[in-house]
Amino acid sequence: MKKLFTTIIACLAILAVEAQIKQSPTLYAHRGCWTMSDSGEFIVPENSLPAVEMAKKMGYTGIECDVHYTKDGRMVILHDATLNRTMRRASDYSRLTEPVRLEDLTFEELRRDYVLESTNPAWRTPIPTLEELLTECKKHGIVPMLHSALMPSYHVAQQMFGNEWICFTGGVEHMQKVREFSDCIILLSINDGTAEENISRLEQIGGRCGISTMNYALYTPEFCEALTSRGYIVQASIFPAPHEAIGQRNGITYQLTDFSIMPKHKPIEKGAGKLVALTQNVTWTWSGDEKLERGGVTLELDFEGEIEIMLNDRKYTLSREQRGKDTIGGRFFDRAATVTVTAKQGATIKKAVAKVYRY
Repeated sequence: MKKLFTTIIACLAILAVEAQIKQSPTLYAHRGCWTMSDSGEFIVPENSLPAVEMAKKMGYTGIECDVHYTKDGRMVILHDATLNRTMRRASDYSRLTEPVRLEDLTFEELRRDYVLESTNPAWRTPIPTLEELLTECKKHGIVPMLHSALMPSYHVAQQMFGNEWICFTGGVEHMQKVREFSDCIILLSINDGTAEENISRLEQIGGRCGISTMNYALYTPEFCEALTSRGYIVQASIFPAPHEAIGQRNGITYQLTDFSIMPKHKPIEKGAGKLVALTQNVTWTWSGDEKLERGGVTLELDFEGEIEIMLNDRKYTLSREQRGKDTIGGRFFDRAATVTVTAKQGATIKKAVAKVYRY
C-alpha cells in the first residue's frame, strides 16, 4: 500500500511538472535584454555586453545573439547588415545618415569609428566580438543561443562552453555538420511543414534538438504535442502579443522573446479581482504602488469566453470556448506596472491576479 501511495505521488508530481512546463516555457532574451526610451533611443543596446548582464538580472535562462563577419573576417555581434539602426559615430555621437554596411568595414574601422547607441554614456561602447560576448555570458551564467550561419562561430562556442550552448539556424545538412563535433542543443529554424515532416528533419540531426519558428499559426496544440511527446524542443521565436501567450497554452517549451517574462522570484505586491457571469463589458484595472527601475508583471487568469488585456502598454485579446487558465507576463523599466482586464459580453472570469516583481 505504501509503495502504491508513493507511486501515485510520483505520478502526480510528474503531471504537475508537465503542466508547469506547458504554462512556463524556458525564456531566452532576444538579442539580449535590451531596453528603449520613450523617445525611441536604446538605453541598454541590443546584442551588447550590458544586454547580457541585464538578462541575468531579469531572470532569463539565456540570450540569443547574431554573428557576422567584418570585411577582414572578424566575428562580431550585430543583427542588421548595416550599423544605422543600433550605432552612432564615436567621434561626436551623431546619427548615421547614410547606410554603413558591416561588410565594408575592417574590424579596426568598426571599433574605432562607431559605438553602440545608448542614453547611458557608459554603454556607448564598441561593438562586441563573439569572444567578448561569450565571455560575458560565461561570467553571468547565461546560455548563449547563436543565431549564425558561420561554422567557425560554433567552434568558438563549443570551445568556451562545451556542449552547454544552443545552435540556432536553418538547414538540416548545416546542422548535421555541427552535430559531428558538438552535443549542444540544436534548434532548426522552420517556416512550414507538418509535425511528422519536421520530426523527420530532426531525426536526421539527432541528439538534443528541436525547432523554432516565427510562424505562430504553425504551433497548434496537436503540433506541439507531436514534437514534445518525442522529446523535441518547440521554440516560439519573437511571437507578437497575444500569440506568445497562446503558444504557451498550446505547449511550447522554449520562448525567444523581446518582452515576455515568467519570474521565479517572490512578488513584491499583488492585486486580485473577481468577475463572474458577465453579460456586458466590465473592466477591472489594477496598478502597482511603486515605480521600479527594473520590474516584471504577471497576470494569472481563469476564464471562459473572450477578454481584452492591457499589460502595461501591450494589448492581448484571448479567448477560450471552455474555462481554463493562462499566465502572461512582461518586463518593464522605470515605471509602475498597470493591468487592465475587460470581459467581453458573455465572458466569465473566475480569477485575475496581477503580481509585480522587482529585479
